[in-house]
Amino acid sequence: DNRSKVQRIAQTVLISLFPSWMPPWYSVLFSEPFPAFSARMNAWATWVAGTWLMGECEINDVEEVDGGGIGKGQGLLVKRCRFLEESGCASVCVNSCKIPTQNFFMENMGLPLTMTPDYETYECQFSFGVTPKAQGELDAR
Repeated sequence: DNRSKVQRIAQTVLISLFPSWMPPWYSVLFSEPFPAFSARMNAWATWVAGTWLMGECEINDVEEVDGGGIGKGQGLLVKRCRFLEESGCASVCVNSCKIPTQNFFMENMGLPLTMTPDYETYECQFSFGVTPKAQGELDAR
């Protein structure tokens, strides 16, 4: 279906932004042995590299990461996502950003990520180190 095709294309674009050797090695060198460090590093890298695309961002804590506990500095709040605001469409957000980005981090980088968009305020919470839950995915759609 078209949604799956859009998701695959968007994930391929994310993969193409990195040297081909990096994503598989990232998992081996960082995500698996140092999950909390990896989550913090990706929150920071997303803040540095993504602000120009998404809008103003701030690093924050994640209330509950996989395995329990607070993820200090493992979150990123996009205060008003330009992509979401300009598209004005939950389907565009979910299928061309949320799902492919979550899949990229999990499948290619070995790091769980849950993205939680707010369609009224245009905020989006990135929670690195948190596997998406079925109910949250349904709510986003």
